[in-house]
Amino acid sequence: MTTTVAGTAFFDTDALRLLRSGLTLGVRGGEWRLETPDGEVRFTGSDQAVPPTLSRLLRAYTRDAQLVPVARLDGGGAAGLRAAVGGRIAEPHRPHDDSARGVVLRYVRTQIAALAAADLAVRQDKPDAVHRMRVAAHRLRGAFSAYAPVLGGTKLVREIGGALRWLGGELAPARDVEVQWARSRAWAGERTDAYFAALAGEAREQVRRALDSHRYAQLLNALDVLEVVLSEQPRREWRKAARRPAAKVLPKLARAVAEDVDGRVARVAGLPAGPARDRAVHDVRKAAKRLRYALEAGGRPPGAKPALEAFQDLLGEFQDAVVAQEHLSALEAGDGALAAARAAEAAVAARCAAALPAAWQRLRRGLRPLWT
Repeated sequence: MTTTVAGTAFFDTDALRLLRSGLTLGVRGGEWRLETPDGEVRFTGSDQAVPPTLSRLLRAYTRDAQLVPVARLDGGGAAGLRAAVGGRIAEPHRPHDDSARGVVLRYVRTQIAALAAADLAVRQDKPDAVHRMRVAAHRLRGAFSAYAPVLGGTKLVREIGGALRWLGGELAPARDVEVQWARSRAWAGERTDAYFAALAGEAREQVRRALDSHRYAQLLNALDVLEVVLSEQPRREWRKAARRPAAKVLPKLARAVAEDVDGRVARVAGLPAGPARDRAVHDVRKAAKRLRYALEAGGRPPGAKPALEAFQDLLGEFQDAVVAQEHLSALEAGDGALAAARAAEAAVAARCAAALPAAWQRLRRGLRPLWT
């Protein structure tokens, strides 16, 4: 005779990582329900153990810790579970802090949470999830790079920044295929669907391998450790710049990033169309992203937002046009009509490159407070 156990069994790690992040995982009668800020995910399986697919889905939150039963309730969801586990949740004390380190750390915490949320969305194949994950990784890199002096120095940039660069590179093909497939509709309709579908399949597999890798798990753990160490280090041990008000310190550090963009834009001027120009503009684009994220983390001058968005849009359009030409070159052998489309994309890239210096000067005027 089978005995039916009443109520919902809730699973979590011993440290209650899911509940701390606003997620609950429960099972009742073989139906598993994962409640997330983005909605509910359902699976079927044995009540005794979390289905492997569901465990992989939650890797960014569990950090590979085992999911075990933590409570059995008749109802109540997250609120009831919090009440049941009570004192087991000891939230870290993170008081509001307007010091240079305090402001940057708030931004870092937000992006670590965004990375985990995007990971969950990527594993569910949700639209735009890969883009969200890349942006979170780039924002973390940008904050670490620009504000290393108030966080912990250049060793931090080398170790964590290198791992984030690797993650961004693993995600890049999937995002690029998304963008280029949509762009191709204008010049090829559905004629390129088979070509981009094959690339998308390869890119998805690359993302899956990266997110299931030991290296990715190490990165997530390193981010956790870093946040705790920097948050709980006694204030007297901070560097002087880290203890000073953010408004006095961060603009000067952001200015160094802006000056890097300035120098890279100057190197583009006068370069003819070709690989050297494309690499130079791509370098500007990477530096501009670092500037954007540094400004986000440290406070953007009020008048800079429209010019910053316009500058980034210009660089993004240039990059998309250059990459489109590469795909068109690969496709042309089977479709001679695409030669005209490739010429049109080359013209788009040329216009963007020519407009770059003026767009930067408009942005530089908006960033004047960084210099004053």
